[in-house]
Amino acid sequence: KSSAEAVVSTQRGYYGRGGTTDVTEKKGRGLKDLSKESRELLESYQHMFYLLQTNPKYLAKLLFLMPQNNATKFMETVILTIYNYGTNTREECLLLRLFRNALREEIQLKVDKVQDISTGSPTVIKIVVTYYRGTQGSQNSLKALLGPLIEQVMDDKELNMNIHPVEVYKAWISRVETETGEASKLPYEVTPEQALKHKEVRDEIEKTIKKLVTIIESFQEKIISSVDKLPYGIRFIAMCLRRDLKEKFPESTDDEIMKAVGNLLYYRYMNPVISAPDSFEIVELDAGSSLSNIQRRNLGSISKILQHAASFKTFDSDATYLSSLNTFIHSAYGKFMEFFTRASDIEEIEEYFNMDEFSDVTMLNKPCIFISPNEISSTHQLLLDHQNEIAGEDDPLKEVLAALGPVPDDSLLVTDDKSAEFSLLLTNKWELNMQDESNIQALFSKTKYLIVDLLKIQRGASLVSILETAATAQQQELYRAIHSRRIADENKKSEEEEKNAKFVVFDPNDTTISLLKQHILKNLTILSEHGMVTPDDDYQQILTSIAKDIVSQRKYRQRRRQDLKKMAATMDLMNKKRKYYGEAVTYYQEYVKACINNLSKSKKSNKGDKKKVVKYTASKLHEKGILVEIDRVPISSFRSVSIEISSTDQIGEFDVYAKLAAFNVEKITINFENLLQLQYEGVSTLKFEENGVTVNVNLLIYLLNKKFYGKE
Repeated sequence: KSSAEAVVSTQRGYYGRGGTTDVTEKKGRGLKDLSKESRELLESYQHMFYLLQTNPKYLAKLLFLMPQNNATKFMETVILTIYNYGTNTREECLLLRLFRNALREEIQLKVDKVQDISTGSPTVIKIVVTYYRGTQGSQNSLKALLGPLIEQVMDDKELNMNIHPVEVYKAWISRVETETGEASKLPYEVTPEQALKHKEVRDEIEKTIKKLVTIIESFQEKIISSVDKLPYGIRFIAMCLRRDLKEKFPESTDDEIMKAVGNLLYYRYMNPVISAPDSFEIVELDAGSSLSNIQRRNLGSISKILQHAASFKTFDSDATYLSSLNTFIHSAYGKFMEFFTRASDIEEIEEYFNMDEFSDVTMLNKPCIFISPNEISSTHQLLLDHQNEIAGEDDPLKEVLAALGPVPDDSLLVTDDKSAEFSLLLTNKWELNMQDESNIQALFSKTKYLIVDLLKIQRGASLVSILETAATAQQQELYRAIHSRRIADENKKSEEEEKNAKFVVFDPNDTTISLLKQHILKNLTILSEHGMVTPDDDYQQILTSIAKDIVSQRKYRQRRRQDLKKMAATMDLMNKKRKYYGEAVTYYQEYVKACINNLSKSKKSNKGDKKKVVKYTASKLHEKGILVEIDRVPISSFRSVSIEISSTDQIGEFDVYAKLAAFNVEKITINFENLLQLQYEGVSTLKFEENGVTVNVNLLIYLLNKKFYGKE
């Protein structure tokens, strides 16, 4: 018996994924080739994507130079790839800068009135919401915020928050008939107005509304008390939305603008999670299970009334039976407005992430993204098409695009699979070289490292006094040990680590404290000439900068802890998903087996338990297209080959025997489930290597269905 994996791997090995063509495609050299042309192309792409990643104006403008559908797809794939989906602090900060710029661009170009945010489908807001509902940290915050309340509603088997008059009326009629055993004399089909004429219906609706309000209040209280638990990014975009709308529409009231902010924070971000928690992994369901209709209706009622409260939409004369909810909506609306105001008041990203234009200069390793040749070429072409709209005359992007030229042939981009991702280190063509001491900003940053090295070994009343005081023998010995250890660590670095390193944070030539001090004094003299520091205040500017860096370390440590926590949560979720999908696979396998078993039983019940056998000549099967070829047997001899297919005791398995004159071909066992898997994967033919027999997968499935399962 052949396993599904063996069949698939054998078939792929001989025919590729989609059919019978032998895989002889010539492989391109690719960007990682060592030729001069490939290396120059690679460097230019490294410069291009660095510019796109660090300067948000390009992509922000580019998004709105293409149709909205294309812009959404481009943002969901290529753009998020360029920012590594914001998986670390630096890239999340840069991604938020892009969101900020793109939102401003969209409001300026596409939004004609404040209400367009709520009634339309703004591209940036849609992407922001999708991104922050999908990222692990944000998903966990929503799960922690709303998960327990949603599960409480789902677990209440007696809860049925049906407030539609006709459905309540029908349930009442059914209950009365069940209790009395007599058919009701009231009509079964009525209008909402007719249903509401009955006091029992009105009382039931009012009772349900009171219970509904109690549950909704618990949801609202949980939401408005958890403003600090919302992801920073969604709050920052809410602040940008509030600010940009006020700037473009200064005559609009605060109430109108806060409704737009509420549309982002509640309606788009939270509301779908309440109405369909299973779609966002807020609740955990067993494989093969789903929410019941009553559970969906209960959660839908909660989300609907909360949305009415968040947007201050009361129930009018068309739904008088819900008018009692208007009092709650008035009260809840005020609370929501306070919540939206607090949620959209947050610090700027540069302060939150402690990043500025010089942050990349001090990075030890170059940033790296994972991108496919397809994404590279499509981005390159888009930039070429719109470079005049997104970049000025002397813009760095135009310089990079000029160096790249037209989009290169696939042979220069693709190694084998055009959709396969590979790592791309990003480099700044105009970056501050930390080894180039002629660059004043680079010199300032490097001098800070040198001073910190000195302060670790020698202390004093001031920097000047330390520089003027000779080091003790013990201090010299300690410095030499540290310096030697650093040299050894540098020598141990792999080629890949050296390639990723942007600069060395110490000078290997400073072998003694005296040489280190001379280096520092030389740098301070140059910095003083450029007005960066002054000896009059003991070089206080550079000491203050060092102190700020030390203070910032606390934030960096907090970020690291958050990143580690996020990684641990991601691993935990991945393990849960692996378990869930494993259970789902088992469930569906059992389901398929049960279906095949039922088909077999049905066939046997009609024709007895005797195993069925069908016989053909190879020529007949070849005419039907089922048999493609038999190795070493010419088609002209197929008429002499007899083939017998019989069912077995194993459900879904068939034995195939072939006979040519006095020569018997070894038995072939066919697994019907394996054939279905190959059909699903788009495989057209299957070759049984041991026997040299090649068959058409789709037509063989048709034959087995027709002859053994009674399906035409």
